[in-house]
Amino acid sequence: MAEDGEGEGEGRRCRRRRLRTVCEELDRLVFRLLEELDELQGKRAAFNGLVEQGWFSLSKARYAMGNKSVSTLQYGHQMTPLLHVSISVTEDGEQEFQVVTRSSHSPEPPRTDLPPPEEIGPQEQALRQRKGRPEGTAPSAATTPPSSPKAPGPQESKKSAPRQDPLTWFGILVPQSLRQAQSTFREGILLAGDIATLQNSIEKGRARFRTLHQEKRQLQGALTSKSP
Repeated sequence: MAEDGEGEGEGRRCRRRRLRTVCEELDRLVFRLLEELDELQGKRAAFNGLVEQGWFSLSKARYAMGNKSVSTLQYGHQMTPLLHVSISVTEDGEQEFQVVTRSSHSPEPPRTDLPPPEEIGPQEQALRQRKGRPEGTAPSAATTPPSSPKAPGPQESKKSAPRQDPLTWFGILVPQSLRQAQSTFREGILLAGDIATLQNSIEKGRARFRTLHQEKRQLQGALTSKSP
């Protein structure tokens, strides 16, 4: 009986220590969540301000150049993004969203999703001529196509093509309000990456809080229950 009492007392002491550790971690987690929520509110307010400022600058550009001069009709036939979202995982297992800016003068990467162009070389043309030629006749020099150098394909020509600044779609001399709108929207996209990272951290913190809170209630119930 004495050994059973000592084992039960040791178990209760372990639960108390674990309960104290869980409570301390919950306190730290609550403070961190409050700080992140406050930071998220500030970043969202700044993001909304950038969007409003960008649309206001775009409206000024349309007023100066005309509605038809600043519309989707001026978009390029081949558009490539200048901003890309890079997702990485930190040491804590949290996802981090980072917006990567590419210069408008950097060459475009070649596309690998396009099928290779079908080429008809001299070998296939000679095979077709042999099929249509009667037996016993030699091929003439006039029907033999000369070998020509291989023309560069569309992928090779696009490999060295520089990226075009989207502002050039609307003319060479664009108003300053249009440049300001581009800069404002670009800054908003960069801020959106920070907001996404912060929201992901908050969601992970809330899930951790629910797990710890459930463990705390279980430990409290085990300590307050009377042993038989």
